[in-house]
Amino acid sequence: MPEQGNRSIFSGERVGLLIALAVLSAVPLFIENRAIVEIIILANIYAVYVASWDILCGYTGQVSFGHALFVGGGAYTAALLNFYFKFPPWMTIFFGGGVAALFGLIIGTPCLRLRGPYFALATFAAAAFPYGLTDVFWEVTGGLDGLYGIAPIWPTLMGKYYFSVLLTAVCCGLVYLGGRSKKGLILKSIREDEVAAMASGVNTTAYKLTTFVISGFLAGVAGAFYSHNQLHVGPETLSINLSILVIIMSVVGGIGTITGPIAGAYLLTIFNEMMREWEEVRLLIYTAAVVLILLFVPKGVLPTLSDGIKQWIKRKGG
Repeated sequence: MPEQGNRSIFSGERVGLLIALAVLSAVPLFIENRAIVEIIILANIYAVYVASWDILCGYTGQVSFGHALFVGGGAYTAALLNFYFKFPPWMTIFFGGGVAALFGLIIGTPCLRLRGPYFALATFAAAAFPYGLTDVFWEVTGGLDGLYGIAPIWPTLMGKYYFSVLLTAVCCGLVYLGGRSKKGLILKSIREDEVAAMASGVNTTAYKLTTFVISGFLAGVAGAFYSHNQLHVGPETLSINLSILVIIMSVVGGIGTITGPIAGAYLLTIFNEMMREWEEVRLLIYTAAVVLILLFVPKGVLPTLSDGIKQWIKRKGG
C-alpha cells in the first residue's frame, strides 16, 4: 500500500510539471507585452541554475558557494567564441557547458575531499579567482564593462522564448528524473550519512564528482544561453552575488526537491521584477519577503504547499 501511495504522489507531481510546461508554452500566445516575455525567459534561465545547484547541494549535501564559476565559465566561453571566432550560438552553448563541466572536474577533484564550511570556502575561492582574471585580461574580456555585440540565440523574441522553454524542459527534466532514480537515492544516502553509504559499498567520491561535473555542465549551458540572451557578458556572471541568489532561490522553493528550487526561481525572479516600480525600496521589500518566507515556511514554499494540499485532500476524503 505505501508503495502505491508513493507512485500516486509522483504521478501527481508529474502532471503538475506537465501543466506548468503547458502554461509556459502558452505565455507568448496570450501575453503581448515584450517585457513580461523577457522576464519569463530570465526565469527559465534561473530555473536551470537552481536545478543544477540543487542536484549537487540538495542531494549530496555539498553546499557550494561557487556556482557562479560554472555559470560565468559557460557565459564567457560562449561569448568569447562567438565574439572573436564567430562560432554560431547553438555551438557555443555546448562548448560553454563543456568548459563548465571541465571546471567541475578540476575544482571538484580537490574540493570534494573537504567537508562542511571548508568545502563551501574552497568553492567560493574557486569562483573568485576567474572573477579577478576578467579585470586582469580586460583587453580580451572587456574588463568591468564586459563584452557587447554577442550574437542573439534567435532573431525573433518568439523563437528565443521557445528555445529557452526547450532548454529549461530538457535540463530540468534530466535533473528531475535523475533525482528520482536509484542514483538519486544513492546521492541522498550520501547526504544523510556518507560513512554509512561508504560502508554499504558506495563509491561516494565518484558519485559526488560525477554530480559536480553534471551540475557544472547544466549551469554552463544556461550561462552560455544567458550571454546570447543579453547580447552581453560581464563579471556579474562570476559574482558571489549570483551564487548567493541561486542558494536563496533554492532554499525558498524547497532545497533537495528539484521542483521546489525551480518554483523558487520563478517566484523570486518575477517578484523582483514586479518591484522595479519601487526602485528605492525594492531591495528592502525583496529581502523582507525572503526572510518572512524562511521564517514561516522553513521547508520551502512548494513542499509546504504540497503538504497542505495533501492534508486538505485527506480531510475531504475522511
